[in-house]
Amino acid sequence: MNIEKLIKTREPYQERLFESFLIENIKSYEELMDVYQTYKQNHPDKTVILTLDDLGQAEYTSGHACDYNSLLDTDGYDLSGLDEACYDEDNEHLGHLSTPSEYFIIRENFLKQTKGIDFKTVCEKGIDNAEDDVLDLENINESPLAFLDQQIILKILPVEKPYEGLTGFPNGYFDADFSPFENYALSKHLFETYNLELFGIGASFLGFIRNEPLKDNELKALVIDLAKLYNTTESEFEKLADIIKNKNHLFLRYTE
Repeated sequence: MNIEKLIKTREPYQERLFESFLIENIKSYEELMDVYQTYKQNHPDKTVILTLDDLGQAEYTSGHACDYNSLLDTDGYDLSGLDEACYDEDNEHLGHLSTPSEYFIIRENFLKQTKGIDFKTVCEKGIDNAEDDVLDLENINESPLAFLDQQIILKILPVEKPYEGLTGFPNGYFDADFSPFENYALSKHLFETYNLELFGIGASFLGFIRNEPLKDNELKALVIDLAKLYNTTESEFEKLADIIKNKNHLFLRYTE
């Protein structure tokens, strides 16, 4: 596989805070994960995040999530010593985030709002769980490529913990959905409990990965957690458990 043929440099305004690349012409999910693993290995001190389903919608709601939650607000931060490109000719800050030197601002604004939110809080959201939603979970975990957008953005974020990848692509905007901070709490719980690392964020789904499939006791515990998360019974996820027992990924829906 020639990764260079799949990757194109991408520099839209909202992603000047970190490196990002456009991936096209993916023929299989395995091929996509090869790209992901290559970039992850090449950036061991950072977090690599892929976009998943419906790129346009995911970018749209992420932008609104940033605005609604004031994640780009510079008030209260020391803006001296930033990259020269952050200032105008009068040495005044431009008023918006435009360089990697300012990434700490969106990260800190995000993390401040995660205080007091844990997995139990997320479960209390009461997100609806229809029959079609369970079927979608089964299908995306069985055949991920069918749900992914034809264009995927690979983001290299200056954070160490995988769940902090949400600081670079916050999503969860509508009232009925998990908020960006609830998605953070969910992702942190899955990492600390099951070593499932957040690797993907889409318009409706979060993607997680680990080095090997879950052990039987871990899978049983995960099913219990999913029943709590989606306010339903464990029996609803029997087929899903059978699908993921031999896989090292997990896709979950965060929208209603």
